[in-house]
Formats: sequence, C-alpha cells, structure tokens
Amino acid sequence: MRKAVILMGPPGAGKGTQAELITYKYGLIHFDTGRYIETLFREGLMPFKIRKEFERGDLVNPVWTLKILQKQIEKIAATGFGILLSGSPRTVFEAFGDTKNKGEIDTLTQSYGRKNIIIFNLDIPPQITMLRNSKRRVCSVCWKPHLLGSSLKSCPFCGGKLIRRTQDKPSIIENRLKEYEERTKPVLKGLKVRGFKVVKIDGRPKAPVVFEKISRH
Repeated sequence: MRKAVILMGPPGAGKGTQAELITYKYGLIHFDTGRYIETLFREGLMPFKIRKEFERGDLVNPVWTLKILQKQIEKIAATGFGILLSGSPRTVFEAFGDTKNKGEIDTLTQSYGRKNIIIFNLDIPPQITMLRNSKRRVCSVCWKPHLLGSSLKSCPFCGGKLIRRTQDKPSIIENRLKEYEERTKPVLKGLKVRGFKVVKIDGRPKAPVVFEKISRH
C-alpha cells in the first residue's frame, strides 16, 4: 500500500536525516521542501520578493510554496510510489488551503487516501536547534548534512565542498524558530482537530534511536 509520510518539526530536528533513513528502508520518494526552495534560491529562480523573504529567514509566500508542493506531490503520486515530505506543510494555509485554494493535505488525501497519511512531529527544544544548526554544514554536491569537526574539510560521502546553508546563520535561525512557533505549530493542532493522528517523537537522541522509534509506527 502506498504511503504518504509527513515529517514536521523545528529547524535542526533531524527531519532530513530521518527522511533518508525512512525512504531507504521503505522505498518512498523524498521531497524536501526546504532543500528544493534553497536550490531555487541559489540558482536565481525565485521571484525577487520571495528571494528577500527567504534571505530574512521568513516562511516564503504560502501561495507560491503551495503551488510548488501540489505540483511535486501530484508528479510523485503519478509514478506509483509513496511519498515522504519533510519541511512542509509550514503554514495553516499550505496545509488546508482556503475557499479558493486546495491545501496540501487535500492533495495528499486525493492522491494517497486519508488512511495512508502518516504524520510525525520530531520535537526538540530551541537551544538544540541553535546548537545543531549553527554547527551544521551541507555538502554542495549531495546535500548531506554534517556537523563541523576539526578534520572535516569536505563531504566524507562524495568529497564535495561543505557549505553553510543560507538559513543556518544564527540571526536567521532565531527568526526561523519564531516563524515555526507562530505559523507552523498551529498546523499540528489543525491536523489533530481534523482527526489525523500526529505521532510525537523526541528528536534529541542520536539518529538511529529516533529512527527505531519512528519504525514502530
């Protein structure tokens, strides 16, 4: 049975790492909203106004983001594979839409069926977000995340140059945390109100421990 898995949580909660583990084990296709938007930013494919929002660490225009999400969900569903979404939905509008726009959850429901949607909330305190993200670098080639070490100069997986993500600067991280608290957390409440089960997972332990807890579901 095809599944639609959603990983939610604040910056630095380990969504990307868990997404790789889950998709490898269960054969899903991973769509990382943050990575996709970062790529559009680096390649100069963003509208100017949205680019400025991204540089501040704001959640970029929800209507623009929702259109991207729906297009990718429908494209992946058409392949016959299950999907894993990390980094979205980020706002109530993206999740549930409005009178003029269908939301991400409706798109997933139509593509995969309500009973096949599984939602995990990876939870960490703000101080862990600051610690992890301020020390994190990603590979410029394969985009794997790495914590900085005294001897780590390049990606041990592919040899690519390690770079800091645009939104991992300390001042931007603070704004991203504020955006998460004010705009993303209400999505979790909205999902529960609509009868979706949201599984809360402690994101503080090491990745294998977190993955083992996710795998139970």
